[in-house]
Amino acid sequence: MNLKNRFAAALLFAAAGPVLAQDPAPIAPPSILSAADEIQVIRARLNLLEARQRETLRLAQENRTTEQVIQDADRRSQMLDAGAFSAGHKDGRFFIGSEDGNFLLRPFFQLQVRDVTLERQDFKPGGDQDIQNGFEIRRMRFGFDGNAFTPNLTYFFNWGTQRASGTSNVNNAAGTKIGTTSNNLGGVPLLEEAWVKYRFDNTPFYVRAGQIRDPLIHDEIIGTVRQQATERPITSDIFANGEGFTEAATFIYDPKTWVRTEAGLNHGLRSANTNFLDYPNTNAFNYGVVGRAEFKVFGNWKDYNQIGAVDVTEPLLVIGVAADYSERGHAGQTVGVVDAMYADPNGLSVYGAFVDRYTNHNFGIYNVSSTGTSLVAPPASVLNKATNEYAAVLQAGYLIGKHWEPYGRFEYIHVAGTAAGTKTYIPVTAAGVNYYFYGHRAKLTGQVTYLPNGMPFDDTPNDVLASPGGKSEFSGVLQFQLFL
Repeated sequence: MNLKNRFAAALLFAAAGPVLAQDPAPIAPPSILSAADEIQVIRARLNLLEARQRETLRLAQENRTTEQVIQDADRRSQMLDAGAFSAGHKDGRFFIGSEDGNFLLRPFFQLQVRDVTLERQDFKPGGDQDIQNGFEIRRMRFGFDGNAFTPNLTYFFNWGTQRASGTSNVNNAAGTKIGTTSNNLGGVPLLEEAWVKYRFDNTPFYVRAGQIRDPLIHDEIIGTVRQQATERPITSDIFANGEGFTEAATFIYDPKTWVRTEAGLNHGLRSANTNFLDYPNTNAFNYGVVGRAEFKVFGNWKDYNQIGAVDVTEPLLVIGVAADYSERGHAGQTVGVVDAMYADPNGLSVYGAFVDRYTNHNFGIYNVSSTGTSLVAPPASVLNKATNEYAAVLQAGYLIGKHWEPYGRFEYIHVAGTAAGTKTYIPVTAAGVNYYFYGHRAKLTGQVTYLPNGMPFDDTPNDVLASPGGKSEFSGVLQFQLFL
């Protein structure tokens, strides 16, 4: 090797010295290597340097990618957790809400499936019995509740589906009926409730507005999920509009102690989903005034949101008084209510109500059907005359363990102006048993109802129909309820 080549090789070995020091294989001194060997050694060292440089770049790229994944996961965790909102299942409800509590949304679904058998004595010509049997979707409801912007502003939106299809009237330009047409309303969503409520900060005072359950009678106010029987009493359907929905604006006083009240203006009984027009322009009433006060003798308010003793933690006794005045033209009606409920941890529950309706110009009694209500004008003996009607309800049940609950109910109803051949007084006896799979959220109910004098008009929510001549009537219901 000449002097020039040896000098170049020495420079290359000096540059690669730190790398060569890391290689465990011994390298012979340059003095004993040939020129070809020296070139191969230099190439090997250069290849090693390039490989380690590529590995360093690859590791650096992996570290950058890992850091980006961690940062993205942190951002997503903040969105799902403390930073923005959280979601889950709490107190038996699914929810989505902000951690600060200012926003909350809780969806819900309710399904009631029934098998109904109805028997009316001497209903058919020749004195034969009328027997009907079949399944029905009594309720399929969905909606959501929660709060917005602040825990003080709460809301509740709820839709129910129509139970059956039917026929609709066809009117000409003058409003005269000229025919009928079929409709496919079965399963179509129908607005039931839509209201907002605001609590004045750090006070027991609230205001509420929208379409609400008229604060009149306890078994209507609690809704349909936590009923002890398959349905609320017939008394409520006749005097207090069954589901009880009405458009209203109310003022609430609720100090969370032994008393709470709600009072305000509504559009009258049976005014759900109506416009601003007065009677007789599509609406049953011009306006209404309603008020209710509840007095807790002992117990927890949360246990009062039902008929029964499911999950009651201590003895409860609450007494309620209420009144609703609804006016239509020169006629008006006042419905007064006194009710009370007792329940205890041993499983005993007792509910009672007395309802009175005074009408200064009697304008009829309401049929309640699967698609709504209709007014049946009374005979001339009471039409447009002052009448007083009343009803009493007594219901009791006993929860055995956490699953079985037998119950019974008796109603005595007096109405004025029923159709010829029917009775003006209606005794109703019902008995049944609940099997709670998971409280009111999943339960099976069997109930029989007996009306010795029949019914003077339809009440299909309670699965009974008009029975002419005051003949007896029997109804049997097997119902499964699911609430999510």
